[in-house]
Amino acid sequence: MTYDGPAIFRAPIGNSAAQENFRNTVLDGVDRTRIAGYAEDVPDTDPVRVWGTKESVEGTWSNITPGDFLIFYRDGTYEYAAEVIGTEQNEPLGRNIWPNFEDGSPWLCIIYLREPVELGVDSSLIHDLAGYDIDYPMGFAPLNDMGVGGIRGRFGSVESFVYGDSEPTTVDVTSEPEVTVPVEALDGLHFPENHGTGKEALVEKINDAFNAGKHIIFTGPPGTGKTEIARRVSDHIVSSHDDVFTGFEMTTATADWSTFETVGGYMPGEEGGDDLEFQAGQVLRCLKERNQQRNDLLIIDEINRSDIDKSFGQLFTLLSGQGIELPFTRDNEEITIQPANETDGSLEPHEYVVPSSWRIFATMNSYDKASLYEMSYAFMRRFAFIYIDAPAVPDDRIEQGRLVEEYANVWDIDAEERLLQDVGEIWHVLNAGVDERRIGPALVRDILAHASNSKQDRKDVLTEAVMSYVFPQLEGVRRREQIVDGLATLDQLHEDRLRSVGGDLLQIRFDE
Repeated sequence: MTYDGPAIFRAPIGNSAAQENFRNTVLDGVDRTRIAGYAEDVPDTDPVRVWGTKESVEGTWSNITPGDFLIFYRDGTYEYAAEVIGTEQNEPLGRNIWPNFEDGSPWLCIIYLREPVELGVDSSLIHDLAGYDIDYPMGFAPLNDMGVGGIRGRFGSVESFVYGDSEPTTVDVTSEPEVTVPVEALDGLHFPENHGTGKEALVEKINDAFNAGKHIIFTGPPGTGKTEIARRVSDHIVSSHDDVFTGFEMTTATADWSTFETVGGYMPGEEGGDDLEFQAGQVLRCLKERNQQRNDLLIIDEINRSDIDKSFGQLFTLLSGQGIELPFTRDNEEITIQPANETDGSLEPHEYVVPSSWRIFATMNSYDKASLYEMSYAFMRRFAFIYIDAPAVPDDRIEQGRLVEEYANVWDIDAEERLLQDVGEIWHVLNAGVDERRIGPALVRDILAHASNSKQDRKDVLTEAVMSYVFPQLEGVRRREQIVDGLATLDQLHEDRLRSVGGDLLQIRFDE
């Protein structure tokens, strides 16, 4: 599904020249008569707010359309946002209003803006939504689809994120609506007849667990659609109960997680120096933002890639429905988190309230659970585990091709019969190489899409696709050499190449 709403472009104002330009031509604006001396189609505003980029990023700039937004960042904060009115290429104008351009490269890609809005949003919030691995991606660039979708899920729309709500957010924290996720919420996800979990049974399990007050972990082999199911379910719950839920947020757990990522911790304040301020983590940001009550469902992808005891800490108590007091202060008051039934409706800066309907949806690959952090019983009993199985891949090559074709029709991938059968045989080996280690159709889709659009020799492209999409899933998995061994026996793949790259990438040795 393609989103046709406004896009977001990140604009750095980190150095002194950029800050000067931002102050002069965006915050203060430029006199309309001055702009008219260089441009024919001048926005009907006075002053005119203007930003620009170098010719080297013209490819990105050319994708900007009226109604999109620029968000300006520096020092770990997205400070301002401004809506785009229009764009044009105009080197004389750029040279006139920005005389401090560097390296002889003027800002000739012009962006006309509405009056900027102060955001004051910590960069970590946006980057977590976007799934950026680095803390501070630099340069003028669009925010990725995941980030824009995360903002829409969390704030309702891009416009609400920028302009805020005219009225304080009203959340009924004590409400516990009966959730009924329909089968239609999973439209577009294919479950063949031999699949262990049908759509009807799956949504019934989800509804029963949610309405029983449980957080939910979707577990099963990789590539079975667990994350997409969590996203679809969250989206439906939020949209069908918008008087209770304010959105949903997605994040991916890592081995480096601590309570800083989930609960929060001290960070340097806006004024710098030695002063530290409490910064809320993933969970607390679902409960309050900009000092307004929130009720954002939280999706944690690959939750068992984190050390649960280290990353959840005090939240064990919170997940059991009890209030907690954190070892942090705000305005000299101890930060507290209370369940909805223990509050009087007020919300002080140091207080967080957990709505009765708030939930975590997490995913966990059963494929690699033995090599990752184990979950304690104390943690697991706070969740309902819902298993998402991978379909059984038949032994017969023709039947393998038919199974892949079922999925290809849903994915709208056009592939010839021989390629369907070749990919089906690869899938069979992946699921038969080691007992109880199966892979779902998502990886098959990657391989098939990669190969069906390629003009390379089929054996070459299938080998490269396996190394690109399958090998990363095998890192840290026990007996992975058996799986690579099985793949290397297939006539459709280059044996020497698989063994060579498998040895280097996966640190495995093969028997003679």
